[in-house]
Amino acid sequence: MPFEPLPLAVSVRTQSRAGPPLARLLAALGVGETAADGAPCVCVCDEGEAPADGAHACVRLAADEDAFARARRIIGARNPSPRHADRGLMPPAGHLAGVLAGAAASAALLQALALARGERPAPARVGVEPLALHLILPLVSARSAGSSGMPVRTPTPAAPLVYPFGITPCADGEVGVYQAVPTEWPRFCALIGREDLADAYPTVESRREHGAAILAAADHWLRAHTADEAVRLAQAAALPWAPVATLDALSESPYLRRRGVTGPDAGAPWRVERAAAEAAPHPDREAVRAALAAALPAPVPGPLAGLIAVEVTQHWAGPLAARLLADHGALVLKCEPPTGDFWRNGGALRDGSGDSWTFEPINLGKGSIALNLRDAADRRLLETLLGACDVVVENLSREARRRAGLDFAALAARNPNVVAVSLPGYEAGGPLADWRGMGWSFEAASGYASALGGGAPANSGFPYGDPIGALTAFLALLRELAGRRLRGDAGAALLDVGQVAALAWTLLEPLRTGERGPSLAPLDDALAQGRVEPSWPLERIPTASGRTMDHPLPPTGLAAQPPRHRAPLLDEHGEVRGL
Repeated sequence: MPFEPLPLAVSVRTQSRAGPPLARLLAALGVGETAADGAPCVCVCDEGEAPADGAHACVRLAADEDAFARARRIIGARNPSPRHADRGLMPPAGHLAGVLAGAAASAALLQALALARGERPAPARVGVEPLALHLILPLVSARSAGSSGMPVRTPTPAAPLVYPFGITPCADGEVGVYQAVPTEWPRFCALIGREDLADAYPTVESRREHGAAILAAADHWLRAHTADEAVRLAQAAALPWAPVATLDALSESPYLRRRGVTGPDAGAPWRVERAAAEAAPHPDREAVRAALAAALPAPVPGPLAGLIAVEVTQHWAGPLAARLLADHGALVLKCEPPTGDFWRNGGALRDGSGDSWTFEPINLGKGSIALNLRDAADRRLLETLLGACDVVVENLSREARRRAGLDFAALAARNPNVVAVSLPGYEAGGPLADWRGMGWSFEAASGYASALGGGAPANSGFPYGDPIGALTAFLALLRELAGRRLRGDAGAALLDVGQVAALAWTLLEPLRTGERGPSLAPLDDALAQGRVEPSWPLERIPTASGRTMDHPLPPTGLAAQPPRHRAPLLDEHGEVRGL
């Protein structure tokens, strides 16, 4: 449902593909072309063009047709096609236009927030090529090809099905069969009635090596069930399986209509729930905030300066959403289990530094703390942090959210003006609130796999659902902050960013333009030739060990950012000193 109007004007003067979806998105956000006298005005224009007269700030888009073509090739070059030995699948140009519209809207809101602080920000630049690199984060990070310790192989026809599987035949069609974390493996074995496989293939490496044998063992069960039955039973077993949606079915999806993506009340791809500011502020709020500021790495300058965010996430989408806050000035504290975010412990580089090419890129600029929520003292500490912060970011299941005290009612009772950003697979509350998901299952359920495969559904080589969910959550938070700074909104707010809805929203433009069919690009020559240098420009960033790492440029940076810190290693007590 569209938002109430903001005292902000954004003039859209781009001739790029992003123009139409950007205009529609801004209208849904309550941002018009004109505003009352004294309200901030931001112009979005093409690179090299002059902004509109009277604009207080501007966002320049580097997104002509050649840039769009290069951006699509960047993605296709890392995305092997199951049916072509030396080609990769490129996303629809309309999909990239939708994603770029979200990034441009985020940049415009960041400029408006800077103006509200009394600043005169430098022009922001949003390029479709850096954005394409951002979408395949963290796969390009630290390696381009090979330097992560993963062997480089000459491209061969991609196996149609490998562990953790993908779009798989069942009794009446196909279903998205996925596994995201190690604990799902024994549940999968129990589901198909082959508990013996759990001990036969105890490691991810052994399961990848024997993926064909595992699939053969599962085939009888899959072909005995319809897609609806298979998904329902898998979700009951807490497995992130998904139905395979077609593009044409999106407009009729009850879920997408309920989420406001399609139908007469269509608007931005997230839902907002509010609670009146009735609770008293935390009694130690200012003391806790001062302790955090003293204990954590100094945030970079930016329009989100002064904002304190507590993040209770793992993996990709939630951590990346919080990292975008840190990129623009917020102080971010990442709360991890005693064993650490499981990506902290995987993807080690070959140099012996202990740095992880999965964890590093999406946890830049944060502090971190280990919390055992089964321990009463740690639980009280988390409650104190939640009571003192401005923003909470989480991507937990509904039951885990409740156990951690992160459900919205509990947060609002503890912190009367908190903004809670939730990144469920489908929805924080509603018929699909208990459904599990991960990036590839979001592709299947949103219709993206069908758009990518051009009639024959195909998953991408790297999941799009996670980074697009993160970018959407960042935009949702900026819209909420704009309402608070420009209009004086108050009270607790829940931003329910269903990741399937966020990904489906980016496909509306291909539906409008009638874009169909697969598009192919040559696989990356570095991958084919075994070279380790990147084949596109990447930013060099420092890590905790002192080495540098390749990383895509931020898509919405207001200006050149100073060096950023990674999330510091936990100390010997698993704590941040001074807290």
